[in-house]
Amino acid sequence: MSLSKEEAVLFLRDVLQVPNSLLLEKQPSLSFLNGIIKSYQNAIPWQSVTSWAVPNSQRHLPSWEEIKKRQFSKEGGMCYENNMFMKELLNALNFDVCFIPCQFWDPDDHMTVMVSGLTGRSSRHWVDVGSTCPLFQAIPFDFETDFTECDVGFLRHRFVKSKDCIEWQHSRHFPSFDDGNNTKEGKWFTIAKIMADTPCDVDHFQYRMTIRYTMLEQIAFFHKIRAVVFEKNKLIAMKGMQLVLETKDKTVEERSMKNTDEVVEAYKAYFPQIPIGILQDALKNNIKTMKESKH
Repeated sequence: MSLSKEEAVLFLRDVLQVPNSLLLEKQPSLSFLNGIIKSYQNAIPWQSVTSWAVPNSQRHLPSWEEIKKRQFSKEGGMCYENNMFMKELLNALNFDVCFIPCQFWDPDDHMTVMVSGLTGRSSRHWVDVGSTCPLFQAIPFDFETDFTECDVGFLRHRFVKSKDCIEWQHSRHFPSFDDGNNTKEGKWFTIAKIMADTPCDVDHFQYRMTIRYTMLEQIAFFHKIRAVVFEKNKLIAMKGMQLVLETKDKTVEERSMKNTDEVVEAYKAYFPQIPIGILQDALKNNIKTMKESKH
């Protein structure tokens, strides 16, 4: 499970189409890393379409070759796929990287990445391109205060030091596509816990991620097929029969699709890299599975 330096440069140049100035970077740097992250989130979606397209009897944890193929075709995937690829991409570019577990609902149910030694011997920068949140940058985790905050797109993030983790919080309403914990404006709420002091390898996630990919119907968030990307740093999202778009004033607006034909047309317009046959299989399998799970 790895990428060569040549494959990494090819991905940056031909898939992400990063600026030539980034390709000329000789050593890992924060500006290089942030350029990669922003380019990635603008091109590669978080999506559960390809997972739902797999017949129930054939569901499995994606192999490295499957992940690599989907990344180079811009199909993307869920956190296990996107963040695994990002870790191997950065590793091939000589960044000092490791996996870090994170918890949204259950322990180890979200895979993220930590970059060490980038701006100093003890510096740590957290990277996540496998969620539905706009980040566009690495988050420094060597802050000396109790918390650090940043505005990205329509969200305000806060990272708070806790006893055994760093709590990832938001202060604004999640857009309706995310079904997150909603509170009044200005009230912080924790969306996830990041185990920043627990570096691990990929095997650490095998149990929880296998459950995630083989039992999609058991977690409410995955009941509806979703796809999220940030074209020109603006949210584009599909959640079941709904299209969610970020506006110029950093708010979001929602449009409801009347039928699956309109859903297919929306994917053609906003997620053309996802093959229509795979989308249609996902829609059929999702409807069938969710009906069966209710009985």
